[in-house]
Order: sequence, then structure tokens, then C-alpha cells
Amino acid sequence: MSDEWKDYDKDSRPACKYGSKCYQKNPTHHATYKHPPLQKRVKKEKNRIHPYKKPIKPDIKTNAESSDKESKKHKEASTSTSKTQSKEVPSCTYETTCSIQLPETINYYDKDTDHSVIKELFLADMPSDFFKFYECLNCMEKGIEKTLSSVNLEMIGPYDLLTGKLPKVDDKELYLIHWRFFYDPPEFHAVLKKKGNSQYHIGYFRDDPDEDPVFLGSNDSAKGCTISIMSDNIFGAVYMYLQNEKKTSPFIAMACEKLIEKIKKVAEENNYSLEYNIKKRWSQAVTKTLHGAGIVVPYNKKTQLGYRHLVESDANIKKYFTQLEAAESQNERDKILSDLQPVITYANIAVDECDFGTGLEIGIALFCSGLKILEQNALSNLTSTYTLLKRMEFIKIIQAHIKYRRTGSNMSMLASS
Repeated sequence: MSDEWKDYDKDSRPACKYGSKCYQKNPTHHATYKHPPLQKRVKKEKNRIHPYKKPIKPDIKTNAESSDKESKKHKEASTSTSKTQSKEVPSCTYETTCSIQLPETINYYDKDTDHSVIKELFLADMPSDFFKFYECLNCMEKGIEKTLSSVNLEMIGPYDLLTGKLPKVDDKELYLIHWRFFYDPPEFHAVLKKKGNSQYHIGYFRDDPDEDPVFLGSNDSAKGCTISIMSDNIFGAVYMYLQNEKKTSPFIAMACEKLIEKIKKVAEENNYSLEYNIKKRWSQAVTKTLHGAGIVVPYNKKTQLGYRHLVESDANIKKYFTQLEAAESQNERDKILSDLQPVITYANIAVDECDFGTGLEIGIALFCSGLKILEQNALSNLTSTYTLLKRMEFIKIIQAHIKYRRTGSNMSMLASS
């Protein structure tokens, strides 16, 4: 083995997947990935892949692969396919991959357990306002549960540790999906929800697992993937919720007003603002994404390195998802997947050229589709992008979420017991 190849093997950088046929000229790409010695460049410029040219025949991974015999049947089938035949075609609708396995006897963490357990189990620290809000309610005459219940709220997720409701299980992966709703991306961590069968919940949103949350938002997974930005602290978020909730019924208005006054007082004493300037978020985010909460990645405005727009608008991508869900035959699905594939392909090319934000955007979009057929593509894109962004905790969260992804209002790990 030559000295050049020995140096190549010792190089700790990830290898460029194009190897000696790499077409990249971007110096940042060559600084990020290692290339084999004496590599031969492609001489013909016509053979280079350009992000905004029409693609060659696409190839998308799906969960509905047909055998040769099945594909022949589809070709021979008439346009008037019967309902029975259409039922035999794999569906795009969502079905849970794995069921949650719990021990026969469930024990719970004590209320006085060290708060560092939250980071250990949920892979994220909670900010000071999280604990201050708990203290605020704990001082209320009715207590936490009754006070929140009077305004149609309940504490969930990491708050279960403080209230003594967090179960002890050996499978640590289950904590990553404990009260994780269907459309919650790894960046979003629910801590409150509306009581009963409602899927409305409020949570912290953080761009990096090692940093503090940047805001609290709300989502109703029964209505879609949209995350509405509320406040940069939980007092402001609950204040906004109460202002809207008191208008729903005269029977709840008095309880809302009482809690509003308490929140105002504690927020003022601890310098928590009840107002939020949303412009702050959009000054940091490179794009809104399909869930509307935006993403933040390292971006150099001078060189424009770090993010480039997807080749299709959000509106067109949503159309593909809607058509894919409504498709009644495999041929229809294949056609739509062919149209969607270039968006994924060019996003991957953008990632190769160090525009990591584009990979994150397409991964989030595929996840937000809620379609089983795009699940593995979402997981693949998000895993590779989070790796490059060094957001490793988010990889564990998305892997667990995809594995146990469920619909409904009760997202506790105990809901299956």
C-alpha cells in the first residue's frame, strides 16, 4: 500500500460517496470529506449533476415494493379497477410499526428525584421557567392538578417526574416517545396538553439539543403538523392559551382570569415577559419549513453556504403528499413518487455541498407528510443531516418516534397498557 493510501485510511473525515468520480469543486466539500488519492475527475462538464436541471429516472424507497408478478398484474388491470382490487394495493395511510412492551408491574420515580434525570431520560435539559412554573402552581390553594384542570390543562412529559407520574422502565427508548405526539419533530418537546380527547398540546422548541429552547409553541395533531409560536417562556405561553380559552365558555372564564392574575404576578417578579416578538425567530431561521416553526442551521450570508431552497415550493410538496394519500393504485403512487423524487435528490446534492439546512428541510417535510410510504425517506434524510449538524440526540428521538409512531390524544407510554 502506498503512503498516499495509508494517509487516506488514517484520515478520520467521512469518505465522499462519489469517491474518485467526485464532481465537486466546492473547497468546503473537499475540506469536509476525504477523497482517494490520484482520483480522476470527470472531464465532461455535461456529465456533472446540477441542482436545478431535470433529473434522470428517479428511484425512491417506499414501503410498498411490488414483485414482478404484481407489477404485471397492475399493467394488465383495466382503468375500472374494482374496490376489492384497490384494497389489495398497499396503502399510504399510517399504521404503527411497533407496539410498546411494558413490564407487568410499573413503579414510578419519586417526586424528589434529582432533576438531572430529565436530561438522562429525555435527552434535553429543561430551562428555569419550566421549574418556576411548577413552583407557581404548587403554591396554589387547589394544587397543581385541580388548578390546571379548571382551565382544561394537564402537565405531561418531563413534568411527570415532578408530579410523581413518571414510570420506571428498562427500555430507555420509551422515554423518547413518552407524550410525543404524531407530528412532533425531535426539536419539539410537549409539556402541557388540553384535557380529555383533545390533541392540542404546548411544548418547548429547541434548534440544538445542547442549547436552551428558543420558544414554546402549540400543535393540534388532529388538525395537522403546524406548530404555532407562542412565547419564549412557559408563563407567556400559558398566558396566551388562557386569553383564548376564557372566550370558549363563561363557566371557565373565572378560573382562567384567576390563573392569569397569578401568572402575571410571578412572571413580573421573575422578569419573564408575557409578550413575544416573533421577528426574533425569523431573523435566525433560514426557512419556515412545512410545520411553520422554522429551522436554524449554521449559515454564511456572504458565501450563502449552509442552506439553499428546495426545488419545489411548500405548496407543491403538499400537493404531492395529498395526491399520494389519495392514490388508489400502485401505478398512481409510482407516478407521484417519480415527481417527488427530484426534490429529495437535489436536497441530497445540496447536503453534499454542505448546505445542511436543505437536508433538514426535506427530512422535516417528509416527516410532516404523516405518510407511512415516506417514513424511511424521512428517517434517512433526518439521520444523515442531524449527524452532519452534530445534533446526535435528535437522531435517537426520531428513530424512536418512527419506530413507535402513533396517532391519538393519549401519548403516554402507559397508554398501551
